[in-house]
Amino acid sequence: MLNSLLDDSKKQLSSALKHKKHPFRYCTLATTSLDGTPHLRTVVLRAFDETKFLITLFTDTRSDKIKELANDPRAEFLFYDTHQFLQLRIKVELYETSNAIEQYTQLPEPSKKDYSCVFAPGEPILAPELIRHDYEKGHFTKLVFKAYELEYLKLKRPNHLRAIFLSSEDWKGSFIAP
Repeated sequence: MLNSLLDDSKKQLSSALKHKKHPFRYCTLATTSLDGTPHLRTVVLRAFDETKFLITLFTDTRSDKIKELANDPRAEFLFYDTHQFLQLRIKVELYETSNAIEQYTQLPEPSKKDYSCVFAPGEPILAPELIRHDYEKGHFTKLVFKAYELEYLKLKRPNHLRAIFLSSEDWKGSFIAP
């Protein structure tokens, strides 16, 4: 049964890439801010390699998460499906960072907008209509994370189902109390 839970986790993550409305497409990424407090934000799952257990997302090079991950490369993803009552918590470490210019140039124009604002993310502005974009000067970064722990939680009756899988144990799982 444990292997089927891990397989289901991988299947759900892969499905999120194929189906834009899959609840795992948008997930929460937690990092440690420079002052040591948790910092959460919603991100978009861009790629998942189930063999190496790599999770990829795109971000603005100037975002806080870049500085935070340079300071502490550990992070955690939270995926939740409100229909299946399924939660995945995946602990990761930053594996690769790249300014994939060729990938940025291939993005559709509306998507390029997310990485080409002349203001850095979080920078104070006087009004939203003052936002400008410089498409020639994209601030696109690809972040790839390697998972080292996955916690599977399925809320159901009569008993919730919870298991943990560790890369250090070749992803052999064990049940834990919900």
